[in-house]
Amino acid sequence: MHNERKPKGPTSPRKLMEIKVSEVMNKRPREVREDTSIDGLLERMLGQIEACFPVVDKKGKLVGIVTESDLLQMFYSQIPWATIGGARVREILKYSAKTVGDIMTKHPVTVSPDMTVGEAMNLMASHKVRRLPVVKDNKLVGLLSLRDIIELYRIIR
Repeated sequence: MHNERKPKGPTSPRKLMEIKVSEVMNKRPREVREDTSIDGLLERMLGQIEACFPVVDKKGKLVGIVTESDLLQMFYSQIPWATIGGARVREILKYSAKTVGDIMTKHPVTVSPDMTVGEAMNLMASHKVRRLPVVKDNKLVGLLSLRDIIELYRIIR
């Protein structure tokens, strides 16, 4: 009889990569609308831990995402002394922003609830983002953050 040690199951990183996004995501992310004022956004952002809001329309369709980085660009942007290029125009618009719609990232990278955490992590790495709206049938159904994945890893290891 061959005495071979059987692994107890997939290793933790492998197991983590195979879990569905729907099992890890925040199923009730706080969201805002495009017409939310910057002051309203600041107030909401300061009142919670997560510094990211999916932006949805009246029907719950995802239209963008707004993060602390968008606010930083708005605060930091300055009208350039040199010729204005396309990227600088966006910065100037953020500097004069009045609403979330002025500073949000339109058409953000998204995941579906049926994707694996591994697939979501690949998107996070390739697009250099820490949060991904979770969308099903064009409707926001959750938000997956790097923090969610780290907490899950801590639990399963």
